[in-house]
Amino acid sequence: MANIRDVAKLAGCSTATVSRFFNQKSVSADTERRIKTAIDTLAFSPNIVARNLKLKRSGMLGMIIPDISEPFFPAVVKTVEDVAWAHDYSLMLFNTQEDENRESQCVDILRGHQCEGILLIKAPPSPEHERYRAKLATLPLPIVYLDRSPDAERDAVLVDNITGAWRGVQHLLKLGHRRIAIVMMGRKVSTHLERLEGYRRALAEHGIEPAGQDIIQTEPTIADAYSATIQLLDRADRPTAIFATNARLTLGVIAAIKSRGLRCPDDISVLGHDGFDWQDVFEPRLTIVDQPGQLMGRRAAELLIGRITGTINGPVRRVVLNPELVVRESCGVYRDHTTSAFSATQS
Repeated sequence: MANIRDVAKLAGCSTATVSRFFNQKSVSADTERRIKTAIDTLAFSPNIVARNLKLKRSGMLGMIIPDISEPFFPAVVKTVEDVAWAHDYSLMLFNTQEDENRESQCVDILRGHQCEGILLIKAPPSPEHERYRAKLATLPLPIVYLDRSPDAERDAVLVDNITGAWRGVQHLLKLGHRRIAIVMMGRKVSTHLERLEGYRRALAEHGIEPAGQDIIQTEPTIADAYSATIQLLDRADRPTAIFATNARLTLGVIAAIKSRGLRCPDDISVLGHDGFDWQDVFEPRLTIVDQPGQLMGRRAAELLIGRITGTINGPVRRVVLNPELVVRESCGVYRDHTTSAFSATQS
């Protein structure tokens, strides 16, 4: 197996010069060309671990997400990786499957690999949450939380979920809907709890207290959302509109509506949360509360790198981004709606 001395001999330079090249320090253009040719000829791969130990840095960022199959998260990851590469960092990604104990193990692995900073989208709390929270609070490297609210004094890039949900439900109310159900993730996840708060707030402003059976908590899968929605639709007093709090839940809701032979939005309106790649060819096109996932990823990665390099200092930063209500065809006017009835709720 070739080593750095073999590369130096073939390139006609010293091992110190080859070392300078690998450490991205200045060498002449001709020397750089000869070193690259020698590396290709010898199929040489430098010992990255040894180099990192010497330099006391790894050039690695860690990112921990709760569910890679949820359509929202890949767009965030892609943008983070783009920013990392632009700043000469690599990205190590972990998927926790919404398991906080597994998340804790991922943090330990990243520390063992000399990761320079972590981007973290939290899993729901486990029975060992307080111990893990204390570990995160004292972790001696930068952490930036994304999407879900931090449970420690750390930097965070979040979305105003309460206002986003409020705007979406207000849209349904303006279309005349009064029996609006919500299908949400049942675990204690801050984003879904905030969307529930926005839903309640919008209804309360119109004097509406949602029935307990209109608040459906389920596992975050298409199949579970489908089953939960079937129960809603089979009620004698079924809702006229449903708000689903993420993309997969929205797909389950739509599938249930179609399986019952109902039409969206003619028979029931659907408000979703988060977009996905093929939403523009989905029928009906979905009205959604759309999170700025790419902007979230960019701001979080830049904040983390700024903390690592020292270009960002000072107190903890919390960046809150605004979601956008994207109105399409899945929300329609409730057929018994009248302008006077709506006006009465505003007085």
